[in-house]
Order: sequence, then C-alpha cells, then structure tokens
Amino acid sequence: MQMIVSTRSRITRQRGAWTLRLAFLAVFAGLLAMSAWNLTRSSGLEDATRAYRLGDLETSLARALDHLDRRPWSRDAALLVARCYSRMDRSEQAEPYYTRAGRLELSDLQLRAYALARGPRPGQAVSAFNQILALAPDNLAAMRRLAAVELALDDKPALRALADRLEHTPGGAILGATLRGVLHHNEKNRELACQDFAKVLALDPELKEMPLPRVLFFSQYADDLAATGQLESARALLLKEVESHPDAMLWNAIGNTYLLQGKLEEAERPFKRALELNPASSGPLINLAKLELQRHKPELALGYLDRAKAIAPASYSVLYNLAVAYRQLGREKDANLVQETIKTLREDAPSDPLTTTWPAYAL
Repeated sequence: MQMIVSTRSRITRQRGAWTLRLAFLAVFAGLLAMSAWNLTRSSGLEDATRAYRLGDLETSLARALDHLDRRPWSRDAALLVARCYSRMDRSEQAEPYYTRAGRLELSDLQLRAYALARGPRPGQAVSAFNQILALAPDNLAAMRRLAAVELALDDKPALRALADRLEHTPGGAILGATLRGVLHHNEKNRELACQDFAKVLALDPELKEMPLPRVLFFSQYADDLAATGQLESARALLLKEVESHPDAMLWNAIGNTYLLQGKLEEAERPFKRALELNPASSGPLINLAKLELQRHKPELALGYLDRAKAIAPASYSVLYNLAVAYRQLGREKDANLVQETIKTLREDAPSDPLTTTWPAYAL
C-alpha cells in the first residue's frame, strides 16, 4: 500500500513539473511574439496603414517613414512607403523602398509598374510590366500599359509582338487590333491601318472595350481613309459619329474632306461648327483662313490667322499660311520675316523622338 501511495505521489509531482514547464514555455513564446511585434510593428505603423486605407497618402508616408527610422528592418513599413510614393507619382523615390520590401505581390507589381510608366523615365517600366507578364501571362491591363510605353519608345518590333500576343490572348483581340491600327497609322501604312480599324469596329461596334478616346480613334481612322482616297467613306464615318458625339476635332476633319475635294462652300460650315464647339482651337481658324486664301481674300484670311497665331504662335501651319496671306497682299517684307521665323523654329526643334507627346491614353 505504501508503495502505491509513493508511486502516485511521484506521478503527481512529475505532472506538476510538466505543467510548470508548459506554462513557462507558453509565457516564453508569448514574450517572443511580443518582442517580434515590437521589433516590426508600432502604433505609428498602424496609423500609417489606417491613413493609407483612407487615401491620406501624406500622413501615411510620414508615419511609415518615422517607423522605418526606428525600425529600419520593417518590411511592412518599407512597402507602405513605396506604395505611397508610387501613388504620389514619385516613382524614382519609391524604387529603393520596393527593394527593401523584398518579394512583391502581383498588386504591388502592378502599382510599381504603373507609377514607372507615368514617371519621368517610362522606359524603366518595360521590365516591370514584363515581370508581371511572366507571373500572369494573360494580364490584359499589363499588356495595355506596356503598349503605351512601347509607343513612347517607338519600339516597332516590340509593338508588333505585343499586338500578336494580345490578339491570341483571351479577351485581347480588340486591344490587339487597336494597337496594330495605331502602329500602322503612325508608320503611314494607311491601307493596313484602315483594315485594322475596320476590324476594331466589327469586333466592338459601340467601342466599349477599345482603349483609345473615341475622338482619337475616329480622327485616325478617317485620316487613313482620306489618305487612301476614300474621302466619301471618311466623311460618312465622321458624320455618323458626330450625330451622337459632337466634337470640334471631328467637325474640323469633316470640313477637311470637303476641302480636299475643292468644295469650299460645303467645307465652311463644318469648320465654323468646329470653331463654335471649341473657340480655343487653332485648327478650324487655320482651315477657314485656307478657304479665304483659295478665294483670294487675304484680308479675311489674315483675320483668322491673327486669331490662330494668338492661340498657337509657334505653329508651322499658322506661320506658313500667314506668309501666303502677306504675299497675296503684296507685303513681301512681312512674308520674309515670317519665313525667317519658320526657319529658326525648325533649327531649334528637338530631334529626340521621345520628346513627342507620350500616348498616355493607353494607361
């Protein structure tokens, strides 16, 4: 009996010892977890995260940077700083923080690439978008934005490859045909551009998925039709569009189709309608001046050109027609001064193709 009692006592003591050990381990694990939280987290980081979710980027950035000053190893804070800089269009400042953050999720890769594309050196975004496409080959948003960058860089082989890829990607046929049309339009390959734009309209009659602004799509398509001698088709296309979406640029293009056919009276009304829709546009004023010059009424042309020059003083078209008007008026000295201005502008014009307007519409 005494042996049984002794055995039970020993078992009880052992259980107590194990209970104490488990309790100690639980406390130790809790302390470790708390230490890890203190090492990587803080109320400042929580405030930064909350501000970011509310769209208060300035506050979020300040809190996250403050946290990084005290805990430089915090990946969460570095990522939050990078996100803030990207959304504030400060992509160059964001880059070192993305590096500190380490491996990025797809959503952060998208944010980083988009910010680079909008930044001062959009060419840096090419590798960023290709990184996304390596992880998500059918990502249409990445391909669409990559197209904008490649257009800015005028990388024709890359653009053709991207158009092919889009046309063979589920849901990408419209984007691919549009990109190919823009590429052929920019290359002055008018017949192929017409085929591409016609395909876009066949695939997307209401242009709900086509990425370009409607006015840009129709102006480029009509321009290509006109350049291939299809003036009636170009005018019909534009007249149908302005019925539901009146636009100064398109009315101006309608007038041009008449002007190219020598129909001066018919051309005047569309030009004046364009001017009514956008009085700050120099295009209709220049075209109205051309009409008056063809009618040998340089005084009236000069009135339009003076208004156009006030809007676009460095426009070659304004200056060239101004010289023509002066010569019709017998003002050779004034015409020669304008020609000297044109010569100076051409000499000072930048030759770098990347200084042209970046087609940000594709973003």
